[in-house]
Amino acid sequence: MSSTPGKSDWQNSVFLTSVDDIKKLKDSDGSDLHVIGSSVLVQTLLEHDLVDELVLMMFPITLGSGKRLFGEGTMPAAFKMTDSLVTKNGVIFAIYERAGDVETGTVGA
Repeated sequence: MSSTPGKSDWQNSVFLTSVDDIKKLKDSDGSDLHVIGSSVLVQTLLEHDLVDELVLMMFPITLGSGKRLFGEGTMPAAFKMTDSLVTKNGVIFAIYERAGDVETGTVGA
């Protein structure tokens, strides 16, 4: 998916034009799909319940306002943490995999 018309200098590039194209690619055999740095595409994937895993990086800084990761239209979904790492300078890497439907309750310790 791209905001530029179907042209790329990258070899073996295929442009997807719809959410249905993403679903077909996701359901096909092959490697995992990764999104790095596209807040618009991530919002689309979350809205259509197409996210199986989240790898979140949290930095110990504040920069003011910005784009929301979980914006309007995000489908409710439960995730469970499968791995995490805190670096020496306080950056947190947290990996979550899809864990079914949302269940409300208390915060576990």
